[in-house]
Amino acid sequence: MYNVLWIDDLHNDPEMIQFAIEAANEGLILEGYESSEEGFIALENKFEYFDLILLDGLFFEKKGQERGTEDESGIGSAIAKINELKARKIFPWFVLSGKDKFTKGENTLLKANKAECYDKTNPSDVERLFNDMRSAASEQPDTQLKHKFYNLLEICSDEILGKKNYSRLMDLIKHVEDDTRINRGEDMLTSMRKIIEGLFSTLGEYRIIPNEIIGSKGWINGSSRFLLGNHSDYNINKEIIPSIVAFNIQKILEVLQDGSHAYGDLKYKVDSYIKDSRSDYFLRSCIYSLFDILVYFKTFINDNSTKTINQTKWKLSENNINIYEGFIAQDEKGNYHCDHYYLNYNLVRENYSIGDKIVIIQEDVNTNSRTMNYYSKYAIKFKLS
Repeated sequence: MYNVLWIDDLHNDPEMIQFAIEAANEGLILEGYESSEEGFIALENKFEYFDLILLDGLFFEKKGQERGTEDESGIGSAIAKINELKARKIFPWFVLSGKDKFTKGENTLLKANKAECYDKTNPSDVERLFNDMRSAASEQPDTQLKHKFYNLLEICSDEILGKKNYSRLMDLIKHVEDDTRINRGEDMLTSMRKIIEGLFSTLGEYRIIPNEIIGSKGWINGSSRFLLGNHSDYNINKEIIPSIVAFNIQKILEVLQDGSHAYGDLKYKVDSYIKDSRSDYFLRSCIYSLFDILVYFKTFINDNSTKTINQTKWKLSENNINIYEGFIAQDEKGNYHCDHYYLNYNLVRENYSIGDKIVIIQEDVNTNSRTMNYYSKYAIKFKLS
C-alpha cells in the first residue's frame, strides 16, 4: 500500500470519491485536500507517512478560497514546494486532470517541469496513472523501508500510536538500517521515550492501564510499575502482559529517562557512555528492544480493545478510600475543577467531559499560584463514579 497526498478541490465530490475507491483497490491510499496550502501543511505534519503526490490541474492555492477562483497558481505553488523539498525527500508527483488546457497540447507549466498530465476522462490513462504511481513509489528508499518494516509501522494506526509518532518511528528505522554509526544519541533516546509515552496513553484509553494513572505525577514510571504488577494503588486480578515484556519496558525506561537528560542525579550516565563508546551497539540494542515491545503491543491492543473487560483485570487497592464525590466543571478562565478541588487540565481534557461524576481518591494542598486562591485542594487521583 502506498500513501498519496492528493490535492484536488473536488476530492469530496461523488465522482472523485469513486476514483479514490478505485485507487485504493490498486494499493494507493489517497488523502485529499482542497488547496495547496492545506495539502502541504498535512505533508509537513506527516512527512514520513506520504509516498507520492497527486495533483489536479486546477485547484485552490489558499485555504478558504471561493469556488470559481481556482487557477494555475495552485499547481504552480505545489510544484514549487515539491522542488523545495527535494533536499529532504524526493516525492514522485503526478498530475490528473480533465481540463483541455492540461490534457490537450502542451502546458507550459508542466513542460517546464518535465511532467505530463493524465486524462481523468480516459479509463486507460487512469489505469496507466495507477501503474506509474506504484512503480515510482516502489523505487523510493523510504517506501522500500516501509514495506520491509510494515509489521512494525502498523502500530502507528489511528487506533494505537497515531500518525504523529510515525515520523519518530521511521527515523529510528532509518538509523538502524544505515551502516554508518548512529549519532545524535540523546535525540534518539528522547524520541523513543516519547513513543513509549504515546503507547502508555493509548493503554490508558483502553483501560489496560487505569486511566487515573495517565497524566498524574510520575505517571510514566507509575504505568511501568502497574504493568509489572507492583503499583501500590492497584491490585492485579489477572496478569496484564507477560512478565518479560513488562520487565523489558521497565529496563528500557530506566535507560531512556537517564539518557534523555544531561543533568541532575543520573544513575547510569547513559548519555556520557554513548558519547564515549567506540560503537553504537548499545544504542542499536535499545532501539531494537523498543521495536520488539511495539510489535508485541500492536497485536495485544487489537486483541484487548474492550474497555469493560480490561477493567476487570485490576482494581483499586483497599488503601484508596473515596475522599470526595462531585462533578467536573470548568470556570470562566478554563480551569477544570470539582467544587473546591483543582483538576489536572490535560488529564480532564483528554479523558473526561464536563458534567462527569467523579470520585477523588487522593488529594493534596493546591500549591498552584494561579489557582490556589480559588481551589484549596488538588485532586491527585480521581476516577469516574
